[in-house]
Amino acid sequence: MSDLRTTYMGLELKNPIIVASGPLTANIENLVKCEKAGAGAVVLKSIFEEQINADALEETTKHSEFLDFADYQEVANNIAKDYYINQYVELIKEAKKALSIPVIASINCTHAEIWEDFIQKFEAAGADALELNYYPIASDKDVEGKDVEKEAIAFAKSVRKATKLPIALKIGYKYSSLANIITDFAKEKVDSLVLFNRFYRPDIDINSEKLVGMRGLSNADEYAESLRWIALMSGELKKMDFAASTGIHSGKTVIKLLLAGAKATEVCSEIITHGFDAIPAMLKEIGDWMDEKGYKTIADFQGKLAQENMDNGAHWERTQYMKSLQK
Repeated sequence: MSDLRTTYMGLELKNPIIVASGPLTANIENLVKCEKAGAGAVVLKSIFEEQINADALEETTKHSEFLDFADYQEVANNIAKDYYINQYVELIKEAKKALSIPVIASINCTHAEIWEDFIQKFEAAGADALELNYYPIASDKDVEGKDVEKEAIAFAKSVRKATKLPIALKIGYKYSSLANIITDFAKEKVDSLVLFNRFYRPDIDINSEKLVGMRGLSNADEYAESLRWIALMSGELKKMDFAASTGIHSGKTVIKLLLAGAKATEVCSEIITHGFDAIPAMLKEIGDWMDEKGYKTIADFQGKLAQENMDNGAHWERTQYMKSLQK
């Protein structure tokens, strides 16, 4: 009988499938379903500073008669912020009471001081770890790439000082030197990197001639970049855990990512599409493969195909197609 247990950021997981932040982790009813289906951990739906600011702006627009008061916008912002924080704190507390699996809080902010405020409150509420969504859009032509990356490292340093909880950064892959910045994150004692975030993607509706968002769910072939970079970095940075995200639609994909060196995988779209039964189906697929191969534990094969552990590890660095990688 295969043993699917693993560790992630020092947390004991009964298996490597984590239900990612999203609509499935926004309320206690669904969180309980996640655990009953067999999930190893859950990441609560993110709290967004952007949403808080939008709600505050809507509130001030409704009450335009108060706009002449200099501090009204600040008051509205604080009310919106407190409302969302209190809701999220209650969700953490309820989740910790209802679940026996790790509960990871998820935060998406744009200002460093807001991150730290959220972090401290969610730590006090009992979250087992924090997942911080960080990816700036460098749209200012006067800002150089090196400055964007310096800011990212400064961010990691500040949040590491703000809490004793395990911290995962969920990042994108469009940095000038991804290997370098991943290494710098490790130096700042970030516990995990989640590779990679699937960001909002804008589109245009040509009928209404308005800005809209593209389809939010991932496809089953979108795990390739996560696979490559986990394989490239997991063997080199042994003190940092890597989790994979985006395009994970089967147990076979989970196996591939574990072979590359992932400690865990975050699944969302597959569960939204096929329901909570997708979790036990994926776990069975992993267990059956392990039994067939003779692996007793996840550790028996985890990282087996990471670059550092392969004779031909340079193949992970290929970017051009060839007829065959083998002679």
